[in-house]
Amino acid sequence: MSSSTDTRPNFPSESLAHFSNGVALLLHSWTALKLAVDGQWGGVDSEDKRGWLAGVVVEQFEKNGKDTYPEDIESVLILVMTEEFNTLLEDDSAYQLSQDLVNLYQDCVEGNYVTVAMLQERHQRFMNQISTSNKAKIDNDNDSSDGNSNEESDQDESMYTGSSEMEGNSTNNLCDSQPPIVDEEGFQLVKRHRR
Repeated sequence: MSSSTDTRPNFPSESLAHFSNGVALLLHSWTALKLAVDGQWGGVDSEDKRGWLAGVVVEQFEKNGKDTYPEDIESVLILVMTEEFNTLLEDDSAYQLSQDLVNLYQDCVEGNYVTVAMLQERHQRFMNQISTSNKAKIDNDNDSSDGNSNEESDQDESMYTGSSEMEGNSTNNLCDSQPPIVDEEGFQLVKRHRR
């Protein structure tokens, strides 16, 4: 056979590294797989299975080269989701992802890593948002738990001291006299009424 009919690339290690990274990033952003991994639908090693799937996809492209079609990759994705994550896909997200993977492969073979860089940037922004969100939630939980304990102790003191404001009023008036606590998302804290 002549090398002109060979559709398998002689992947330089740099191209292979970029392609492998791009595959992993695309799989991390695939909602169906993300839900399956986060929910551990594939068991406690769901995260490892996602990594394994990335390797399987890269291997498929290394084996078939430019003869790898979206339908081939879609079949692999659906099979892995069904067999490893007990997930039946009812949308065409596997096909859409497989098209993205084929396009990514073609870019990497040509030495164009712009898509990989964009995927990396998007993934980094997402991770930063999660980190910021988690930090804000922890800070808010600490602030609100401190604030709630102080408010509750103030309420307890006024109830036990028999202040004139409380005489003859129900506990509902106590809640109405304090401004509502609203978090940064606009949700109002609901307090339990004491009986």
